[in-house]
Amino acid sequence: MLKIGKLTDYGVVVLNELAQAGALKLSTDDIAGLTGLALPTVRKVMKALVDSGLVMAQRGARGGYRLARAPGQIRMLDVVQAFEGPVALTECAADDHQCDITASCSLSANWGGINQLITQVLARVTLQDIRNPERQEQLVRDALPLTSFIELVNLS
Repeated sequence: MLKIGKLTDYGVVVLNELAQAGALKLSTDDIAGLTGLALPTVRKVMKALVDSGLVMAQRGARGGYRLARAPGQIRMLDVVQAFEGPVALTECAADDHQCDITASCSLSANWGGINQLITQVLARVTLQDIRNPERQEQLVRDALPLTSFIELVNLS
């Protein structure tokens, strides 16, 4: 199964709460209360989000966290990379790959293209998009030709 890690998922949940808060700064306690995440988990998530530049932190009595930029400017690729590192579906798609069979594998070069497609999709989808179900449907319609969409619907 191909899936993002829990911390990445939690990162999107936290970013959504920060987007809802707008200019209001939220503390780690606030975020834990709003999301239902444990405080130690919130701290880990916030460290990754701040280190990646997606969230701004301010210390002190009037401190807290807020988005570093508008939800429409936060790409899902940036969020995934903040927690998972560079996108690499297979070992041979990684920049520093160390696969033992690369020299004899006829498919190793092909994974780079697939990896690039997934990276492009993640780069096109923003936090604002993921918060809006209608926008998600539009992204799917735009990405797939109508015939492919009809075939996908008929498969289920």
